Amino acid sequence: MRRKVSTARTWSAGGDAGPFDVVGNRVLVGLQVVDISRLSTHPVPMISQGLVTVAGQGPKDSNGAGKSSLIAAVSLLHADEQWRLASGAAAAAELLFTAELAAQETRWSSVDRGYVIGVFADPSADTVAELSASALTVWLRINRKASHVHLRWHNGLHVPYGATESERAAGVDSLWDALPTSNGRTDFHANRLASVLYGSHVRCVSFLSTSVRSSPAANLLAQPLNDLDPRRIFDAISTLTGLDRELEQEQVLRSAEHTHRADVREATGDLDRWVQEMAVVEAGITRRVEARRLLGAAAAAWQARCARRFLDGVARTDEIQHDLKNLGVRAAELQVELSNAEDELAKLNDDEQLDRNFREVERSWKELTERDKQLDTAHQVAARRLEELAGEHRQFSDKARGADGRSVVTAQTEEADALTAVEQALGAKGVAEEAEERASKRLAAAESGEDVAAEELQALREEDIPAAPLLDVVQLDPDQRRDWEPRLVPYRGAIVIPRGRAGEARTKLAGQSGTATLVMADPPQPHAPTHSTSVPASADPRFDLSTFLSAIVDRAGAQPSEIDVAAGVLVVGEFAEPLTGRAARIAAARADHRGKADLLTKVEKILAAERRALSRAKTRTEAAAAAEKADSIVEKMSELRAANRGRDERRTALKPVLDAAHKAYAGVLGAKQAREERIGNLRSAEGRLKHELSEQDETKTKLTDERLALDLPGREAAWGDSPESAHRFLLALDAELHTRTTAWWNEETQHQVNEVVRRCFPDGTPHDEMPAEIRELLIEQRWQRGGLDVRIPLVPDLIRALLTHLNLTERHDLYEQRQIASQRAQRTGDLEAARQGLSEAEQTSQAHRASLALGIKARLKKVSDEFDRLDQRYGGYGAGLDYPEPEPPADSDRSWQWTVTPKWRRAEGQRMSGYNLRSNTAQMDEKAVKLVCAAALAGGGSRPLLLVLDELGRNLGKQHRREAVALFEQIGKDRDITVIGALQDDMERYAIEASGLYVKLRRRSDSMAYNEAPVIVGDEANRARVELLRDWLNSYRPADNESGEDTPGKGAE
Repeated sequence: MRRKVSTARTWSAGGDAGPFDVVGNRVLVGLQVVDISRLSTHPVPMISQGLVTVAGQGPKDSNGAGKSSLIAAVSLLHADEQWRLASGAAAAAELLFTAELAAQETRWSSVDRGYVIGVFADPSADTVAELSASALTVWLRINRKASHVHLRWHNGLHVPYGATESERAAGVDSLWDALPTSNGRTDFHANRLASVLYGSHVRCVSFLSTSVRSSPAANLLAQPLNDLDPRRIFDAISTLTGLDRELEQEQVLRSAEHTHRADVREATGDLDRWVQEMAVVEAGITRRVEARRLLGAAAAAWQARCARRFLDGVARTDEIQHDLKNLGVRAAELQVELSNAEDELAKLNDDEQLDRNFREVERSWKELTERDKQLDTAHQVAARRLEELAGEHRQFSDKARGADGRSVVTAQTEEADALTAVEQALGAKGVAEEAEERASKRLAAAESGEDVAAEELQALREEDIPAAPLLDVVQLDPDQRRDWEPRLVPYRGAIVIPRGRAGEARTKLAGQSGTATLVMADPPQPHAPTHSTSVPASADPRFDLSTFLSAIVDRAGAQPSEIDVAAGVLVVGEFAEPLTGRAARIAAARADHRGKADLLTKVEKILAAERRALSRAKTRTEAAAAAEKADSIVEKMSELRAANRGRDERRTALKPVLDAAHKAYAGVLGAKQAREERIGNLRSAEGRLKHELSEQDETKTKLTDERLALDLPGREAAWGDSPESAHRFLLALDAELHTRTTAWWNEETQHQVNEVVRRCFPDGTPHDEMPAEIRELLIEQRWQRGGLDVRIPLVPDLIRALLTHLNLTERHDLYEQRQIASQRAQRTGDLEAARQGLSEAEQTSQAHRASLALGIKARLKKVSDEFDRLDQRYGGYGAGLDYPEPEPPADSDRSWQWTVTPKWRRAEGQRMSGYNLRSNTAQMDEKAVKLVCAAALAGGGSRPLLLVLDELGRNLGKQHRREAVALFEQIGKDRDITVIGALQDDMERYAIEASGLYVKLRRRSDSMAYNEAPVIVGDEANRARVELLRDWLNSYRPADNESGEDTPGKGAE
């Protein structure tokens, strides 16, 4: 039996007056959008229970067709809380058509508003009449500016109509205006969308991960389940079940608790700072109270000081009078003693005869003593010289033995002859070395082939002209040497070159220094001559010298020495070694070098012998000279010894005279010293007496000055009475104060006055904060920097100024004490109020957290149970969730982070194992689908539930996609869930086979601003209903809706 759905409005029974749960048990049967992204305005029929897949076909692939925008509009229509409806759903404005994003800014402009229109009806309505009777059309107008979402509805069908896109879009504003406002004079907005349409029921949960309206929660179907950590899995489940909003509320309460705690800290800090500030003020008041007490004590001490100082002045004046009298008597006595000492000193200073005799005796003794010293010094110098000469004589005598009796002239003659022989040997060695060096160079040149015209040969080789020495090219047999060696002697340095390149060689060698002889050779013959020839053969195959050698033969005579008969040239000599060939020249050069080297060795031996002879001659010359020096030293030593004997004789004769002079000097010296000692004593006595008289005068002056400085009249004026009254005043004081001196009273008074100053004006007080009179005394007159002598004269004026200052501040201090007491009570009360607020916030937060923890665990228990039921019903062995309760974070900015660990049985009877245990991909994808459905079922209620999924099966392998899509379809039908999922291209073929409704959005070119009409196909079970809904939605015209349905402004009776 079909259930009749009421079209009357349901009113809220809660505190918010107005419509409540308008949709009721109805389900979405049709959707139509206008100016939403690129979507077309064609109505889209919908089914309930099962899987609805949304595919796309853009210019290149499925991207850009508007799949995400369509499912996002469906989730907004079903008041999905992930849109942040309570905050106004500002993200909904992103659904509107934007020309820049569609690359149509040159042809179209961005819209300011768009519409999402949903038609809800009884899920059991199968005919047009039943659909029309239960239909409710919900209109959402989305504005680009706030408020972003407006809600209106109409009982019955009320959708845009027209044959074309432009007709449907043109009439949509008038259709909206025809709807009565939903909230009196205004419309309901996003914050009331859920309660007005669906009451307290959750009708939609979603996973959206696109730019249209992204979610911070993880999508359990967008990536492999075991790639997600337990924290993100809980975030996904909390989004599906609505726990995320509860956790946000918990964070809000925790933030409020944190705010109260911050308020308490701030109030405590303010109170502490105020207490510190007031402590300074109170300390100032306390100091001034103490200063008033100390100022009275200072005034009493000053009075006692004046009394003691007056009595001290009277007593000291009497003492000074007595001392002056005694000083006069002593001065007269000292004057008599000084006169006697001066008379005796004058007599001793007049003895001239004694001084004259002393000077004569002293002069005679000093002359004799000086003469004796000179003789002694000369004797010692001569003795030291004799020692030096004796040493030199021994050295020269030893060296003279090498002369072998030769005189110096004979030895010098022999040395000159030896030097001449060495010089001759050095000359011979130089000649031999030069000859050996030349022979060595010739040998090296012969061995390297550069002994004949080396420079010319090098120059020709640089021009690539073949060349060789003639003697190396001509090859002589032993029989030919006798005749041909004399003939070749004139051409010893000749060079052989090809005849054809003679001009080039001449040009090249023309600029060279020296001369060169060139012999031109014929080109080599390819075949040896058939006839015998008497000319020598060529050792170098490059050159044929037959012409040259034949010409030499023609010029030669009968004898070998006749080399050119016509010119008359003869060669005289023998040739021990072969003349031609490098080997012959090398052998000759080596023999010559050997002879020169032997000669050099012989000359070097002769030079060494001559050098030894020269060394022996030099030694004999030096020995002969040493013999002559030794003889001269003997003569000098004899002279020195004779001079010393004469000095000794003169000193012996001088000694008696010197002794007598010394004795006379000692006698006169004693008499002189005795007189000078007496004079010294008298002068000391004279100085002492004069000094004592001077001290007497100074003492008298000091006493007189002291008597004036006592200023006895001034002290009497400071006390203000007679000495007797001062004496009585001091006797009236405590016994321990009777004997206090004036200095003690001065120190005590200035100390107490200074303490008063410090209490009134602590250290660091700015000078401009002091009264002018006190500032003058403390700063200008240097009370603060001065010592006792500076401070005592300032005491009376300073006591008077401080008394005036303290009298003036006493009333102000009383006023500030009353103000401080009042503010302390007020601020303490504010702190207690803040602490009370913190206590209440903590209790509220703890209570809500405890309740929320129970609610979260109950909801997760429900998800776990649904997960287990779905797993066992659809091919599994049982599943569940682990969800330990975590500690709440201390930071108010962090959310309360829970974790969920899925687990399931891999086989019948086994224990459950965690999801992160290695598993096959198909099983992991199957559990993710079941977990999503379980969370959706736990988050929903008794009403039909819509599950919106973006990027459905994006992470699934090809072999698992068909199973996953079929599982959604099956669970949706069995558990009254409508699953709407957006597909990628590679999922499309699986979705067509398994989904109850297939919707494909199309746009062929980027130049098209809006999509074409969508392709909508129902499966075999839903095909007829889909066609019925399509025809019914397209059949609406305003004339058909004038049957008097209820309007939003009136409720049903």
